[in-house]
Parts: sequence; C-alpha cells; structure tokens
Amino acid sequence: MSREITLEQAAARAHQTEIICRLIEDYPGRLVDSEVSAIATLLKRLSGDVTAWLIEELADREGK
Repeated sequence: MSREITLEQAAARAHQTEIICRLIEDYPGRLVDSEVSAIATLLKRLSGDVTAWLIEELADREGK
C-alpha cells in the first residue's frame, strides 16, 4: 500500500497540531469565530493525515 505521507511528515504534522492546540489553550478568549473555524479546519487536516498514516501503519504491522 502506498502511503500519501512519510513517517517524518506524520510526526511533523502531529507536532504542528500540538503547537496549535497549545496556542488555543493559552489564548482561548482572544479568538473570533472565523479564527476558530479556520483553526478547526487546519487541525482537522493535520490530524486527519496523521490518523490515516497511523491506521495504515497499524494494518501493515498486523498483517505481517
């Protein structure tokens, strides 16, 4: 099965997701609705790629 991202890319995206979540945690009252929506979209994209990579990796390991 061909992966769309590499392990390094998955790790980088997971790290980016963590940083964004930390920023939201530190500044919860300073974001307007449009910013929250944009951040949610970004988090969904970043975490979705990592999740897909992890699911494929798990399936490969269980298949061996």
